[in-house]
Amino acid sequence: MINFTIQRSLVLLAVISLSACSSNSGSETRNNQTNGFEEPQASSVTPQSDASPDNGGIEFLRIKHHMVECEGYDVGHCLLAQKEGSDEWTYFYDQIEGFDYQWGTDYEILVQVQTIDTGLADTSDQQYSLLEVITEIAHDANASFNYTSRNSHERIVEIAPGQFSLLGNKAFTCTEVSCGALRSTLDQNQSAVLSFQHNLNPTEPLVLDAVLCSDAAQSFAASCL
Repeated sequence: MINFTIQRSLVLLAVISLSACSSNSGSETRNNQTNGFEEPQASSVTPQSDASPDNGGIEFLRIKHHMVECEGYDVGHCLLAQKEGSDEWTYFYDQIEGFDYQWGTDYEILVQVQTIDTGLADTSDQQYSLLEVITEIAHDANASFNYTSRNSHERIVEIAPGQFSLLGNKAFTCTEVSCGALRSTLDQNQSAVLSFQHNLNPTEPLVLDAVLCSDAAQSFAASCL
C-alpha cells in the first residue's frame, strides 16, 4: 500500500512538472511572436524629406533696361524679361542670385534654374542663379520710356524739392513743369503713366519728362492703358 501511494505521488509530480514546462513554453512562444511582430513595425518608420532641390536646366534671358511695378504679397519692382524664342516681355518676379542689375542697361544672361520645395503656399518653387552675363549694353539716355504707376499718391513720394522716389527704391528728378504736373496727379490721388529718361550715369536718378496720362484708379485702365 505504501509503495502504491509513493508511485501515485511520483506520477502526480511528473504531471505537474510537465504542465509547468508546457505553460512556460507557450508563454515564451507568445512573447517571441509578439516581439517578432512589433520590432519590424517600429523599425519600418523612416523620416521623409522633400527639401532636397532637383537639378534644373539652363535658361537664356533678355532683361530690359527698366523695371516695372508688380504686385505679389506687396507692391514692388519686377524685371521685364524675355525668354529665348519669345518676343513677349513678361514680369519676372523671382530674384536672380549673383545678378547685379542696373537701371539703364539691357542684358542678355544665362541662368541656372532649380526647382525647390519651399514648403510655403503661393511661393515660387523656382530658384535662379546667374551663370554668365553675355551682353551688357547701356540704353540710350536720350530715349524715353513709359512707366505705369497705379495709386501714385501711395507709391511716389517727394523726398526733396524736385526729387521723388518710386516705391522707395528708385529716385527721379523733374523740371518745374513736369514736377507741377506730377504734384497735381498725386494731390488728386490718381494713377499715372509717366515718361522717363535714364541719366547718363545709370547710378544717378531718372529724369521725368512728362506725365503722359492720369486718372482716378477706377477709370485709369480705360483712359490711359
